[in-house]
Amino acid sequence: MEIIAKLGSILGLSFIAGINLYATVAVVGICAKYQLVQGLPPEFQVLAHDAVIFVAIFLYLIEFLMDKVPGLDTLWDSIHTLIRPLGGAMLALMQVGEASPAMEVIVFMLGASLASAAHITKAGTRLIINASPEPFSNMILSTGEDVVAVGYSYLSLAYPKITFFLTLACLTVFLLVFPLILRTVRMLFAALFFKMKCYMQKEAAWMASKTVPLTYDLFYDRHKDPDEKLCWTGRAHSIKIPGIPRFSPLQVVITSKAIHFLYRRRFQIREKVLQLQEISYHKTYPGMLLVKWLLRTDNGDWLLQLYQPLSTTLPHDLTPKDEVDANPF
Repeated sequence: MEIIAKLGSILGLSFIAGINLYATVAVVGICAKYQLVQGLPPEFQVLAHDAVIFVAIFLYLIEFLMDKVPGLDTLWDSIHTLIRPLGGAMLALMQVGEASPAMEVIVFMLGASLASAAHITKAGTRLIINASPEPFSNMILSTGEDVVAVGYSYLSLAYPKITFFLTLACLTVFLLVFPLILRTVRMLFAALFFKMKCYMQKEAAWMASKTVPLTYDLFYDRHKDPDEKLCWTGRAHSIKIPGIPRFSPLQVVITSKAIHFLYRRRFQIREKVLQLQEISYHKTYPGMLLVKWLLRTDNGDWLLQLYQPLSTTLPHDLTPKDEVDANPF
């Protein structure tokens, strides 16, 4: 059980340092200085120095303010992409004391990896939250992170056995949500770069809506009906499309008969087709980078995100073209 307790403290402090390094250092320093927790490693006395505690609290207050402002929190997270993993590795090394060089390297890598996992989760979640138009969710999440950072740091020192199992649970959750975070971050950056491209090239959105990329075009050309004609195409990301993972990148192709959703899975291009006659209603919901596009069918709603400039070129009429020609009035 002593090994579990030791690992619990190492894993817990390294992990929470990836979320808020300065709060973690401040809590460890205060606990060591005022002996709030007994049996701490003697190496933690360095963090109990008044100057270290003062600087940690000062930097924590700066982070506290930066985290409450959308945009500035992302900048702050970017700056700390290396700082937090190194801080987590440092806290892990301080707890092993005198050890062999091989053990020190292992603990360093373990601490840096745990802090990196927590940092990626925090930064990715913030990007997702910042995409929301309302500011309150960002403040609520930031305040929750502050509370968790202080509480988890103390828990890692006072109850390391509990922290051991909590950290393992957190890592399991991270492994489950990491693909979703990765797809979401990729979606947001792709939308940002496309919007910047449209600012520099006014016709970029119109040109993108008329041409299917080569790899997708070859697949689409083999699977379309002979009399199907291209009406519109564009990049998008799934939110709620049957059989397609959430936030997966798509190439949407609207033809005279159907909407083709082309996407990659396990290095292969796949297709989901929605016939235009199945759509009873469609509507877009505006956003700064991404526009939600709702497709209502008798079998349920389909929802996806379009790049904002591309949404302005989206056809309003999704009636099958043969029906339009047969009933012009």
